[in-house]
Amino acid sequence: MKTETKVLLFAALFVAVIAAVYWFTSYEDTGAVLLAVGSLAYAFMCAYAYLQVRRISHGPARPEDLEDGQVVGVVEIGYFPAASVWPAALGLGAVLTALGLVFGYWFLVIAAIIFLGAIIGYAVEAQVPH
Repeated sequence: MKTETKVLLFAALFVAVIAAVYWFTSYEDTGAVLLAVGSLAYAFMCAYAYLQVRRISHGPARPEDLEDGQVVGVVEIGYFPAASVWPAALGLGAVLTALGLVFGYWFLVIAAIIFLGAIIGYAVEAQVPH
């Protein structure tokens, strides 16, 4: 978690600097506020990761936090599903839902059919084989 905390802190500071540069070069309110809110979002994630580091620091260090960590032996990690088209179908359903809110409720029917079909397809495909 120490590495994750450092990455999130860097991201929060980077987006904050970009927000300041954007404001002083464009004086455009909306973009500067959105970048500042993005920086705050990274800062909240960084604070959460830091609190988790403090909470679990009493136990043994995680392997990824060790400076001299090594992989020992071959370990069964688990089941990972194969490449799938269903995440793209879920994204298409989400985009069509947003378009339905803009262009009309009849569009939501099409979005709901695609979205529901993608959820069912993804759930059926992701079942762990016995």
